[in-house]
Amino acid sequence: MDAGDSTVISERQAQQIAWICDHADDMRALADRKGVREELEGILGELGEPAADVPTLLSRTAELLRRCGVPGALRAPMPTLADAQGGHPLEEFYLCPRQEHHRCTRLVHAFGIPDGTDAPACGIAGLPLRLRRF
Repeated sequence: MDAGDSTVISERQAQQIAWICDHADDMRALADRKGVREELEGILGELGEPAADVPTLLSRTAELLRRCGVPGALRAPMPTLADAQGGHPLEEFYLCPRQEHHRCTRLVHAFGIPDGTDAPACGIAGLPLRLRRF
């Protein structure tokens, strides 16, 4: 991707996508209660597309959450995991399958996932997250 590519997003936007992914079930339950589930699903469907207009969709998500009584959800500080440097794996995390395209920064610690169970899934696209050892 080049700098003029509309699919290039910032680290902050990737963190916001990760937050949405992690809270998608809660957002869906809230949207059901507020009668805006169809609108939310439309946003999530578009957000799950590789060529999505991420800034516009994040803005629409923030506005939908505001209308549902959750202002500022996408503005809160979001910590990132520093990359481990060399050595043996210390931690295992499940990562977004689109992370290599810097689309999402969601991490799910593998410690809480029982052996023999399926990987957690992306709350937006439904794809299984990938295991990575740091």
